Amino acid sequence: MTELQRLLALEEIKALKARYFRGVDSKDAALLRSVFADGAETDFRSESPTRDPAFHRRDPDAFAENTVYMLQGSITMHMGFMPEIELLSDTEAQARWPMNDRIWVQDAGLARLPFATLNGWGWYHDRYRLGPEGWKIVSTRLERSKVIVT
Repeated sequence: MTELQRLLALEEIKALKARYFRGVDSKDAALLRSVFADGAETDFRSESPTRDPAFHRRDPDAFAENTVYMLQGSITMHMGFMPEIELLSDTEAQARWPMNDRIWVQDAGLARLPFATLNGWGWYHDRYRLGPEGWKIVSTRLERSKVIVT
């Protein structure tokens, strides 16, 4: 991989993660699903007080649909900062993204969340693969360091 190819890969991975955050915040299931490879692993057990195994899946279609369903009636803002991206080969990479997310429930009639507001911090741990459609997430895991809910 040339230096230019390396830099382009890094920028494409950053743009991919930006689309992930935009898909969540705009509640666009199709956009959210588009960032994942088929069979991608999503591990959000940190979101469950009991580390419920149902939050760990290999079904990006269900993940995208469930995420949009759970966030109905809320406004969200997800931010990723200063990623540590490591290119493992010409077609594989991994990254650690420091993150902050905010959720405000606006419509209690639609809300499916057990709180009014959430402010969270932590890291996404992602793995990526380059395929015919570009870089895709093949696994993502959220690790929380702090959450404040009201």
